[in-house]
Amino acid sequence: MSTVWARPLTLCFVLWLGAGCVGAGFDLEDLSDEPLAFVYRTREDSERRIEILERAREPGRTHVRSGSYDANYLRVEHGLEALGFGLTREEKAATLLGRMASIAARTEKVTQYDFALGGDRPFDWSPDRRRLLFRSLRGHEIQLFEWDRETGHVRSLTSSPGSHRSGCYGPDGRFAYSEHLAATDGSGHVSRIWITEPGGGLPRPVTPGPSDAMPVWSPDGKQLVYQTIGRDGREAIVSVDVDVEGEPAPRLIGRGRDPTFTPDGRWIVYSARTRDGWKLFLVHPNGLGRRPLGASSRNEHDPTVSPDGRFVVYVADEEEDERQKLRVRSFDGSGDRPLLLDGDGASPVW
Repeated sequence: MSTVWARPLTLCFVLWLGAGCVGAGFDLEDLSDEPLAFVYRTREDSERRIEILERAREPGRTHVRSGSYDANYLRVEHGLEALGFGLTREEKAATLLGRMASIAARTEKVTQYDFALGGDRPFDWSPDRRRLLFRSLRGHEIQLFEWDRETGHVRSLTSSPGSHRSGCYGPDGRFAYSEHLAATDGSGHVSRIWITEPGGGLPRPVTPGPSDAMPVWSPDGKQLVYQTIGRDGREAIVSVDVDVEGEPAPRLIGRGRDPTFTPDGRWIVYSARTRDGWKLFLVHPNGLGRRPLGASSRNEHDPTVSPDGRFVVYVADEEEDERQKLRVRSFDGSGDRPLLLDGDGASPVW
């Protein structure tokens, strides 16, 4: 790994005050010292990304969607090839999609992952926090890999057919992942969630599809929560009991996306569409007790909860210049402040 930069806490405090974030209610020293994996773009990459997106909107150009990190890799690459800029394919992917890194929340020190390619995205830390699950386009299809922090080794967890775009660790060495395949009737693609069994054996599907992705396993190992597309075409958060015979019946938890559990399993944090854009919400795993988690004027998405359950890091869209900034909020919603002051961040995993 290579260190990118470290900003002194006193300077961060001054810039934080200048940014109009007085009253956050906590200091960086209050945050967990466990590393936070995320997708990082330097200030220069962020400015170049904005330029790429602006040129992509010019008449006759291939359109590149900016609103979601989860855009199709091949579509993004096609748009990048059309734009040129004298960059290699790797450099273009890193500029638009970013490169995986970690940030020490207390010091805001960013460390880039040497093993990561442009466009790689993290999904989950193993229960012992030794291994990091991530996805990468290292061939013709998107597949899942894991990196061992102690040995530095990277190994493949999935392989073709199809692409495997999201996943999570479970109990007893189990693993859940989404599989994206062409429909047999030629009507498009189907995405379902599969899980592995303790001790090995063939994986089994646990969701019906056709648009299931982003699984997260409950801390007690009994429930799998994921996002799907409902019959009304809107994103929805759904859960299934994984230890039942046959294919479990999904239960609707709420409308939204980007679900993640709190460490104690009592709450699910997610992003839901409101009249004022996408905002963070809390809900119990049974779908009850829904309430907002703080408030801001920005679009809020991709939440991740700190290992001690006291804070939530999320991505805030700066719509005026299409920047994506990491912010951290108290779990009770009483305080909120920027986490990364230099460069942009996406897809945080704590």
